[in-house]
Amino acid sequence: MAEIFYIGMDLCSDFTQLSFYNDIKREPESVSQLNNKETYLMPNILFYSTDTEHWYVGGEASEARFNENGIVVDGIFENLDSDEEVTVAGHKYTYQELFMMMVKLHIDSFLYRYESAEVKKLVISVDDYNPGIYQLLSRLYEDMGLEKDTIEITSHLDSGLYYIFNQPSELWNNSVALYDYSADGLNYYRIDISKNKDPKTIKVIHEDYSEEMSLAKFGNDTYQMDIEFAKIAEYEGKKAYISAVFLTGVGFSNKWMKKSTNVLCQGRRVFVGQNIYTKGACYRAIGGEYKSFYDEYFVETKENVLSDIGITLDDEKDTFVPIVTGGNQWYNTYGKLNVIMDDTDKITLVYHNHKTGEEKRETVRIHGLPKRPNKTTKLSVEVEFDSPSEGAVIIKDMGFGKLFPTTNKIYRKEFTV
Repeated sequence: MAEIFYIGMDLCSDFTQLSFYNDIKREPESVSQLNNKETYLMPNILFYSTDTEHWYVGGEASEARFNENGIVVDGIFENLDSDEEVTVAGHKYTYQELFMMMVKLHIDSFLYRYESAEVKKLVISVDDYNPGIYQLLSRLYEDMGLEKDTIEITSHLDSGLYYIFNQPSELWNNSVALYDYSADGLNYYRIDISKNKDPKTIKVIHEDYSEEMSLAKFGNDTYQMDIEFAKIAEYEGKKAYISAVFLTGVGFSNKWMKKSTNVLCQGRRVFVGQNIYTKGACYRAIGGEYKSFYDEYFVETKENVLSDIGITLDDEKDTFVPIVTGGNQWYNTYGKLNVIMDDTDKITLVYHNHKTGEEKRETVRIHGLPKRPNKTTKLSVEVEFDSPSEGAVIIKDMGFGKLFPTTNKIYRKEFTV
């Protein structure tokens, strides 16, 4: 009998981390390197052994390169936009192909530890939305022989929220601070929880401190880095009452915080962890009770859609039928609705903004359809987004069975909300 796994994956430029849901502990558990139980950071490198004609990834690749003859492939993230090809053992690979191989091998290196393993859900967390990476990862289910909805792609921010809101509730009675100190610099997120609003709201405020705080700027001068971070922490700490602080990223991996620790710990609890995003992605993979905060609160972030979009039935009650609902990432917000036209050639689109409460309506007339008896024209109405505030409504003529075949006409209405 196969072992079922819910997996969270944190995919960064230099390292990858994996976690799986431990149903005994009822929480995600980080996956260590097979040859080094002390670390969960798996290097994003590949090694092809000409001795065994075998590909290695991560820590195993790092070890095999010193023990076997072969070829090391790194810089995969940095070259994803390149058309250059890499020749390995007489075979040419694009960096896009090497990227997909690397991701799949990271997952397989974990699954191979079990005699029979089945992926029930895999959520991959990346730093920010990148169309190239998103398109590549959107095809991963095919390479792994899985159903399409088995794999989701999300962001570090979304994973961070999943992690924080699956911690004890006393940690987020008030605002929560998340500092992410990556190789690119420091980013700060303050998560404010409004429980008295209708709907209840989680609002994320983002501040980019990468110019003030970066590993390249300070180098080995950890004393000055500590002073600068203490100033930022003190400044941000005065803006809201913060229950807990979470620190993540390679910048916090060394023990350089002294003055800043004193500032952060004043009246609040502080947690440092490199596996926040992989565990948050794992919580998202499980869903159910672990996504209840998304069901209870409207989540407002820099990447989330703030509007519900749908149609009105134009009846006495002015019934609204949603196609998509706000509160989720724009690149994961998509909806489709089939409608049968009842003595009309018009559809009324409704845009309802959760943040402002404003409602906008737009009437779209469907031109060029053949004359058909009433209630024998079926249309599909789809909504897709190009950003948190821009997208399009796509209306397609579906015909009505064999009696009234489709004209294949497509209407596209772009919107800004």
